[in-house]
Amino acid sequence: MVYLLTKISILILLLLSVGVLYGAIATTSDQYKYSPPGKLVDVGGYKLHIYCSGERTDDRSPTVVMDFGLAGWSLTWSLVQPEVAKFARVCTYDRAGYAWSDPAPTPRTIQQIVLELHTLLTNAGIESPYILVGHSFSGLTARLFANQYPNEVAGIVLVDAINEDIYSRPFFEFQTMMAQTLQKFRLLSITSRLGILNLLIKLVGAKAAPDFVKKLPSQIQPQILAKFVSKTFDAASAETASLEKNAAQLTSIASLNNIPLTVLSHGIPDMFSHLPANTAENSERIWQELQADLATLSSTSRLIIAEQSGHFIPIDQPDLVINAIRQMVKAVQYQ
Repeated sequence: MVYLLTKISILILLLLSVGVLYGAIATTSDQYKYSPPGKLVDVGGYKLHIYCSGERTDDRSPTVVMDFGLAGWSLTWSLVQPEVAKFARVCTYDRAGYAWSDPAPTPRTIQQIVLELHTLLTNAGIESPYILVGHSFSGLTARLFANQYPNEVAGIVLVDAINEDIYSRPFFEFQTMMAQTLQKFRLLSITSRLGILNLLIKLVGAKAAPDFVKKLPSQIQPQILAKFVSKTFDAASAETASLEKNAAQLTSIASLNNIPLTVLSHGIPDMFSHLPANTAENSERIWQELQADLATLSSTSRLIIAEQSGHFIPIDQPDLVINAIRQMVKAVQYQ
């Protein structure tokens, strides 16, 4: 019996070893398979990926800088960026650890993320003024960027962005959801290291992708799946684990003064649809109240409900995001 258990243990270890080896080979292979659409820029000993398209019409024209939420990166703007590029200079980037960007040696505080973005824009030669577009988590970084570099920010578009007051209200459902999200990211990182996730993606392709990825152009989906690797999920885990502390940093600098602000909020209540009906309804009410509160941060603001969208508005209803950016660009140009 002991002999049999020993053989089984050895077999399991061998399978795990093969999985880890396969994961490493697959990850390296995919990194070479898809070249970054933009360029890698040094931000202090490590490099971040930035992809810019479109042109500025004159020195007053703003550059649109878009940043997706947790576990999202430049490619998740693929339904928005090409259209914005028709009327403005627009840049997307991968935060440290995501996609083509190197992992960072520093903690994932929003202060550090903002510093990295500012350094990236400076070193890449992307001149202000900027219109910052922040989805979900990145709404926090957009607002902090505007606070730290107010003379460089011409406008902000918040896309179903997190409101820091979400942690000061009796909203335990959100906190529970984020704790579960953190567990999922950590599990995905482990399965990637073991080669399990990579093997699953090789076997079933886009069927392994989250629903929001399946809505993206077919040529983009395999590129996103190729970046479903441990470093991506490690970055997402670090940001999620620090979310409450990061949100707290905004409580003392809430106002945007007169910086033009557009707030887009989802109309389809998908964020809490997994909860019991009464709880989901109450959670949705709190989220929408917090979205309305965001629209009070500037003396020049408006709130738009994306009636046909869930939380992933740039993917569910990209035209709404594009039009909001277009109107912001026009308003800034004629100030």
